[in-house]
Amino acid sequence: MTTLNTIYAKDFGILPNTNQDMTKLFQNMFEAHPNHAHFVLEKGTYKFSSDEATQADYYFSNTDQENPRHLSILIKDMDNIILDGGGSTFIYAGQTTPIAIDHSCNITVKDITIDWDIPLSAEGEIVAACEEYVDMHIDNKLFPHYVKDNLLWFKGENWDSNTSVLYDPFCEFNQVTKKVAYRSGDAFHPHGHTQLENGLIRFHGPFPHIPTVGNFGVLRHNRRLHPGLFLNQSSDIALHNITIHNTGGLGILTQFCDTIHYKAVRFEPNRTKGRLVVSGHDDGLHCSNNRGAITVENCWFYGLMDDPINVHGTSVRITEVVDSHTLKGIFVHHQAYGFDCWAEVGHEISFIENLSMAPYGTSKTRDFKLLSPTEFEITFEEAIPQGIKSGDALENLTNSPSLLCRNNYFGSCRARGVLVSTPRQVIIENNVFDSAGSGILIAGDANYWYESGACTDVIIRNNHFNECVSSMYQFCEGIISICPEIPQPALDKPFHRNIRITDNTFTAFDYSVLYALSVDGLEFSNNKIIRSYMYEPYGNRHHMINLEYCQNVRIENNALIGEVLGQDIHTKGMNSGDNLEEVTSISSTGVLQTL
Repeated sequence: MTTLNTIYAKDFGILPNTNQDMTKLFQNMFEAHPNHAHFVLEKGTYKFSSDEATQADYYFSNTDQENPRHLSILIKDMDNIILDGGGSTFIYAGQTTPIAIDHSCNITVKDITIDWDIPLSAEGEIVAACEEYVDMHIDNKLFPHYVKDNLLWFKGENWDSNTSVLYDPFCEFNQVTKKVAYRSGDAFHPHGHTQLENGLIRFHGPFPHIPTVGNFGVLRHNRRLHPGLFLNQSSDIALHNITIHNTGGLGILTQFCDTIHYKAVRFEPNRTKGRLVVSGHDDGLHCSNNRGAITVENCWFYGLMDDPINVHGTSVRITEVVDSHTLKGIFVHHQAYGFDCWAEVGHEISFIENLSMAPYGTSKTRDFKLLSPTEFEITFEEAIPQGIKSGDALENLTNSPSLLCRNNYFGSCRARGVLVSTPRQVIIENNVFDSAGSGILIAGDANYWYESGACTDVIIRNNHFNECVSSMYQFCEGIISICPEIPQPALDKPFHRNIRITDNTFTAFDYSVLYALSVDGLEFSNNKIIRSYMYEPYGNRHHMINLEYCQNVRIENNALIGEVLGQDIHTKGMNSGDNLEEVTSISSTGVLQTL
């Protein structure tokens, strides 16, 4: 193992608790020691401004595309590095990515807290509410703002932004539980703002869902431009003991990397600064087109405005069959394109029929090149499978990671808990889910989000799911929702395979505990379902287990405690031999059994 040289940041003028911008000093330190270095910081507060940040063109996955990006701390072309904050806090000003790791290997970042003095999301207290208007108190010192031309604007050191840039800019949190308010998700769409004389901001309706007076409202106003950390085309990365209080986009974006270990990463609001509920603008850990092993353990997610974890690839659309070995295609989603490394020589590519989402076969890449940020040409070693046509899709099986997700807390965030779409092994165990939407979503599509990855080996065990789906979001069809987007599902063309859900505890106030679409090999056994009365049931599905176009299903030994709703299995598109609804009963001991 290579010995690391201990480098003290103070020797480069990097001193805590000053108002000096540290950006250039960090660059100097990295240039002097690009390899085999353990950088040690004195504990304290360090300041960074987007004005001094490195500017470079990057296409960030699942992020609004705008170049150049601003990168405050850039670890690029470096190997065998430890950046040790020693418990320090990094404070940022403006739109910037706090820490970026690019084309580097064996990098550890640890013991750092990331925050902004003026955050890139805001929150306030609801003081009056009716169908026509909602009045909120927003602390102008914490979240500087003004109203101009009937629109609420927020302002920072070098930016102004408003809530009109997002379709769902508002999230309501319960004042007592600090959870996303019951049935409030994505239901608040104001039609203008007024500054009232008493300092309140009036949001004009009409509002089909009236927020509760005393609750807190989170307002996302900046575009999704800069993640908290950005990892690109790097390998063997460890992120340990990192707390993130605010982001201008995704929390930690990892793309085209090999092997990442997240340990004790926390997303939580900085309550010492008076912020109560919001910690991040979007997802927490967003892992796109990676390979190797992704490990997430002992992490804490609360107050994010999207999903805590999302692991997926990027599928692309075929536009032209050039010859027997060559295709042209496009990146479809407006937040995921420009990837010149989407495929490399020798990568295994799967050909997908977009309506059924069934694979035609696979082939290895001989050549891949961008024709423009959204267009590409790809050549294969073997002949393209018969039947491939314009409109079908490709996915990169090589850029598919495994996932081990254990001992984490998924607190109340705007949407779901864990989203996963990967053909490698997935283990989700010993976690607690307080998700506002589904606790776990197993997705995959080549028609809208273009987030690829049919699962083939998933274990979900020993988790606690507490009153999930208290608000409805996209694809939240159950506490666990296996919900790929398949325009024309078929029983003989299963999308996901081998999903085992065992020894979990579900505290359920509504009917739908499990929804599964297009799975071959599904087990739901030895789980405990406990009736909760925290909320009134409201969902459209009135069965405990909902199965569509599934086969080889095993459901047994699930204990039902209390008056669990539904207590049955509903099927659609399944053979009579697989129709579990007709061969299922509730035993006298409260166990859901197949007979």
